[in-house]
Amino acid sequence: MSTSGKKAGQVSSAVIRAALTVIFYTVVVMVFVVGIRSAYAFGYEVFDSGSVAAEPGTDKLFVVEEGMSTAECMDSLEKSGLIRDKTVAMIQEFFYQYDIYPGTYTLNTSMTTKEILQALDEGPAQTATTQLTDSAGPSVQEGTREVIEEDE
Repeated sequence: MSTSGKKAGQVSSAVIRAALTVIFYTVVVMVFVVGIRSAYAFGYEVFDSGSVAAEPGTDKLFVVEEGMSTAECMDSLEKSGLIRDKTVAMIQEFFYQYDIYPGTYTLNTSMTTKEILQALDEGPAQTATTQLTDSAGPSVQEGTREVIEEDE
């Protein structure tokens, strides 16, 4: 191979190596930026989560069964449309050291996740039990996870 051929090979190798280095660092920076944005959004939700609906929202009866785990409760809250993200709710429940007591609760879709957790920490109110027994609609039996929307 001639000297000019060797130099051309070395130059092309250097250019390829430089291009791959630039591509590698660009990908690293992009992953870093996306990760930071995602972490910020998640942290914002944990410390300042909004409600599912605007005021006045919809009242719903929510039943927490005896022996129900926190994960099951948060899953039921998410499925019933009372919270947006069960993972955020579980972190808030752990971070703020809330306890979840079994019973029937009247919750509103305009309540924030923190407000819902505070209600579950205070225990069931008598109004939810009274509304269940006084309503002409279907009744909720003890031990169910059924969510019933109230008529406004």
